[in-house]
Amino acid sequence: MRAVWKGAGSGIAAVALAAGLAGCGDTKDAAKAPPPPPEVQVVKARSETVAVRREYVGNVTAYRSVQVRARVEGILEKRHFVEGSDVKPGQLLYTIDPLNYEAQLRDAEADLARAEAQFANARTKESRYAPLVKEEAVSRQDYDDAVTQMQSAEAQVKSARSTLDRAKLNLGYTRVVATESGRIGMSQVPEGALVGKGEPTLLATIDKLDPIYVTFTIPDRDALDFRRALDSGEIKEAKGDTARFVLPDGSDYKQAGRIDFADTQINRDTGTVTLRAVLPNASPRLQPGMYIRVHLTAGERPNTVLIPQRAVVKVPNGHVAYVVGAENRIERRDLVVGEWIKDDWVIEKGLVAGDMVVVDGIQRIQPGMTVRPSPYQPKPAGAPAAPPAPAKK
Repeated sequence: MRAVWKGAGSGIAAVALAAGLAGCGDTKDAAKAPPPPPEVQVVKARSETVAVRREYVGNVTAYRSVQVRARVEGILEKRHFVEGSDVKPGQLLYTIDPLNYEAQLRDAEADLARAEAQFANARTKESRYAPLVKEEAVSRQDYDDAVTQMQSAEAQVKSARSTLDRAKLNLGYTRVVATESGRIGMSQVPEGALVGKGEPTLLATIDKLDPIYVTFTIPDRDALDFRRALDSGEIKEAKGDTARFVLPDGSDYKQAGRIDFADTQINRDTGTVTLRAVLPNASPRLQPGMYIRVHLTAGERPNTVLIPQRAVVKVPNGHVAYVVGAENRIERRDLVVGEWIKDDWVIEKGLVAGDMVVVDGIQRIQPGMTVRPSPYQPKPAGAPAAPPAPAKK
């Protein structure tokens, strides 16, 4: 009996050992099986006509600045405006002591009256001598003297009238009025000061702020690039209001502007070209001296390739994207990128419209790998962002 059980035990052990070895073989086979291809989300590179934009720094300047000056000498009696307020043409700004100029006006009026009286007398004498000289009742010399006296008196009348006009003009200059609408700045001279002695004294400055100018410069290389692209037909010239503006607080200025001036010369010191935009400023919000950003639309580029920004990977030597090619294999594409347009990146070289570009799952792929592509599904607003894609070489 012992022998029987001993033999039976040996057989059971052999069976168990064989079963165990078979199980180990199945585990190794399962470990050697390749993992399923990773799933990635892709989007088709699209082609559109996009605006060619560049950003520069601009400086706000008044549309027109008019200096208010004292044109006659005298004591500044009174200021009639609030500094920093808006003024209109013809509005009284200052008065200068008029007494001296009123006296000069009365003198000029008296001189004119005297000259007119002398002229009337000389003309009467000439009229009386005219028929007498024909009858030889007076000598020719006496008549010629009468004519000369009349002409001299007439010249005196004209001179007196000019003096009177000048006196009226000077008296009018004692009332300093605005010649331009706009915002007037700080008064440069206090009341009671002597002004206009030797040269016209600057009293204040009026800045016309609506419309308003924004002046900025662009590098000469940008100007050359724009010109070459326009000449070659790569971009089409933009029409209408081609400049938009961002205020110092980061907000967009609602009004667009148009370029009304481009300098014909390049600044030798800076290598830049000066441009100027004009735009409405009805509020006004823009103030002279303010620095703002200028988004200049230089033209429109047709057939421009666009892909989402998150599909572009920054690497040490540039930018790359990963494309699902034939048989769902990953291909790496080196890119030449342009500017950002909202959530998209302009691709100047490296992709063509229709390429299936990987947007989500970049961190799980390598060139040559087979993947399972599916359409890209943007995450809803507020969803946690995916981890950033690592730089790949």
